[in-house]
Amino acid sequence: MTMIVTLAISFPIGVMTAVYLEEFAPDNRFTQAIEININNLAAIPSILFGLLGLAIFINFFGVPRSSPLAGGMTLALMTLPVIIISTRTALRSVPDSIRHAAFGVGCSRWQVVRDHVLPLAMPGIMTGSIIGLAQAMGETAPLIIVGMVAFIPDVSASFTEAATVLPAQIFTWSGEPEQAFVEKTAGGILVLLTILISLNAFAVVLRKKFERRW
Repeated sequence: MTMIVTLAISFPIGVMTAVYLEEFAPDNRFTQAIEININNLAAIPSILFGLLGLAIFINFFGVPRSSPLAGGMTLALMTLPVIIISTRTALRSVPDSIRHAAFGVGCSRWQVVRDHVLPLAMPGIMTGSIIGLAQAMGETAPLIIVGMVAFIPDVSASFTEAATVLPAQIFTWSGEPEQAFVEKTAGGILVLLTILISLNAFAVVLRKKFERRW
């Protein structure tokens, strides 16, 4: 549920931001400052995004603490720079000759982007988005800050109920002294590692299968 919120927020906002900056925004100091800040955000430690999520989403907007909504919005902040950078790279890989040809047959700028540039750049966009989500899936520090380490006796029924995530649960199990939690910790690590390897392998296969060489 946390990753659904992360994907629903970060993917459309990240792609639209990248399309605007790359295809529509004028080259001035304002857009250059935005680009610099996006690159800087990609290098910020993840725990700072947790503090930002705690201050903005929980304390200011009143999002329920320890909920998938709070965790997903926090991870979306962290994933946005990765998706924006990878989307801009994919858009730059589309040759200008395709844009010029579309303009030559009377297409507007929006039609060029929607019908020609985005379909060709979509494999690269999807690859970068999957890698960004895989990175967010393995994060623990920002989710600990927003309280997603509470004891959860049952499966959450909504996005606003208290919940936890697998990395935070592994962190909790690893600190327990009982021997039974050693097996639980090892099992959780194997499950998380399998999911992350599968996502990264899927991203590589997707890129190899649909990427075009110009």
